[in-house]
Amino acid sequence: MVKKRLVEVRDLAKIRAVSDPQISPDGRRVAFVHTTVDFEKDTYVNDVWLADPATGKSEPFTQGRGKDKNPRWSPDGKSIAFVSTPPAKEGEKKKPQLYVIPLAGGEARKLTEMEGGVEVPKWSPDGKRIMFTSNYREKEPETDVKVITRIGYRFNAKGYYDGRRRHLFVVPVRGGKPKQLTKGEYDVDAAEWVDDSTIVLISNLEKDAEITGEDYLYAVDLKGGEPKKLTDGPRSISALKPSPLKDIIAYVGHDYSHGAATKQSVWLVPVAGGPSINLTQVFKQDVGNKLSCDIRVASPSGVAWTPDAEYIMFLTTYKGVAFLQRVPAACGKVEPVLGEVDHSVEAWSMSKNGVVAYTTLKTTAPPELWVLRDGKSKQLTNLNKEYLAKTDVVGHERFEFTSSGGHVVEGWLMRPPSFRKNRKYPLVLEIHGGPRSAYGNAMMHEFQLLAAQGWAVAYINPWGSGGYDEDFQTGLPEHYGEQDYADIIEAMDYICSKYPFIDSGRLGVTGGSYGGFMTNWIITHTDRFKAAVTRRSISNWLSFFGCSDIGWTFSKWEMGGLPWLDEEKYLAKSPIRYVKNVKTPTMVIHSEEDYRCPISEGEQLFTALKYLGVPTELVRFPGENHELSRSGAPKHREQNLNHIIRWFKTYI
Repeated sequence: MVKKRLVEVRDLAKIRAVSDPQISPDGRRVAFVHTTVDFEKDTYVNDVWLADPATGKSEPFTQGRGKDKNPRWSPDGKSIAFVSTPPAKEGEKKKPQLYVIPLAGGEARKLTEMEGGVEVPKWSPDGKRIMFTSNYREKEPETDVKVITRIGYRFNAKGYYDGRRRHLFVVPVRGGKPKQLTKGEYDVDAAEWVDDSTIVLISNLEKDAEITGEDYLYAVDLKGGEPKKLTDGPRSISALKPSPLKDIIAYVGHDYSHGAATKQSVWLVPVAGGPSINLTQVFKQDVGNKLSCDIRVASPSGVAWTPDAEYIMFLTTYKGVAFLQRVPAACGKVEPVLGEVDHSVEAWSMSKNGVVAYTTLKTTAPPELWVLRDGKSKQLTNLNKEYLAKTDVVGHERFEFTSSGGHVVEGWLMRPPSFRKNRKYPLVLEIHGGPRSAYGNAMMHEFQLLAAQGWAVAYINPWGSGGYDEDFQTGLPEHYGEQDYADIIEAMDYICSKYPFIDSGRLGVTGGSYGGFMTNWIITHTDRFKAAVTRRSISNWLSFFGCSDIGWTFSKWEMGGLPWLDEEKYLAKSPIRYVKNVKTPTMVIHSEEDYRCPISEGEQLFTALKYLGVPTELVRFPGENHELSRSGAPKHREQNLNHIIRWFKTYI
């Protein structure tokens, strides 16, 4: 038997990512995005591929362009629209534009030259127009001095507000000037065609929109006029889809009945507007894929109708697995469609004859493309077969225990590839972000890499995580560092007692975003861990409120008040208050353009630790944002992982 190689940092370039599966109207082809990492050029290469469910073959369709995404089939299945970023000269920045290419082959035809770029194309039902969003501004600024008049003046992964708003446009497929459908001081978050003359979108046109953070559905007529509000409030809305009968709109969202941690549900509202009906009110699971994964490419998969308009399909996450489910449009019990104990559904689409194309997530394999036809699943791609055959990718062992809070905590443990029963191994605890994301059946290259160093890796879903029932995730707001902290510490007690090969004297902890906050909380409340790496963290809720791109809304809900009215509450939940207790050697990793958890949060912690004489380093990544570990520049991702390994090698 040939000995397999261990996982390495640059395996990111060996893994081939499959995303955004789009099945043709007749179910005979699947377009998807194929992504690879190019370390030499320090970039990602995206091409649109086509798969044939009948033969099982897949091949490049737009190969050689390098920056193609968002493939969308025309209603007749004869053409594919996609977004592509043209090659740029050194020092030049190009924006993605809209193209159409015939399925039969030939050159792609460029339809737009939008200064603000093109996002999320959608064909009109008659196939004559394509809708898209673009960042638009009325006029060019006369100076580089910024006069700020709104709270939301910078955005993670987008930069500072430059006067542009994300608005809706349509362009004729035959060619011509795009027509702008929306205009004003608001952004269009998502949109769908109802019929050839009406579009429904998610936005907020109210004057207090940026304070409340609420969403509404609006209808827009292609002939012009102001958007018509269809839903009442308050609402948080993330996805929508009109019925094939054009009479009802299904959307995903919640009504803030339990604050911002309220579980997402599937709702219905008439196309003409009116009261919304919650179809999944008694369904305990949250809607959406909440699983963390650092090798996937994000794919839009919100909510969709079956062709007969009888059911609405959507994803849920429960106990570490993402499922595809459906609910009757006439109300009724939610029914599972796809998802197994050992794999999850990442993204999906459905043809007019009910064939489902989907991608999977597994602990031991990158996403691949599948189809579901007549109740039977078939794998279409196996692009990572060679990588998996040569590489020692380890699985995980699930465990659970009842915490002091009276609920069951679910977790997983990875053993190093070189595991021997009679040896003791260090352990690194990973803490997810969110806080309402979750761990489970999804491959994490970072975890595999840590295990390849000869360490055990543990990860759990503590109190407040997504992917369970509503009570589980709504227990965290206003109670950060309480039961969630207890769950983590009790998990370490459980692991160290159940697995005798764990060296309890050599424990490390790391996490990002909420996981970074919790890492900070842990080192300020216990010295049990011998090393910590905190990433894109929160250390001070008071400063986070005014400096984060979501601080004023997120903090209001998570802290249960406002800092000038609840100063003590904000400080009591801030790790920086307790920093004098830290003894754990701690590396602080932060991106300089992280506007979600601003770098000042990491700087405060580093300065305090340095002043107190605690072994520490601050690792800063220029040009990167909150998504460094998932979609940052490949060489920066490489350095990020190497720094984490170096720190743990030094101290555990």
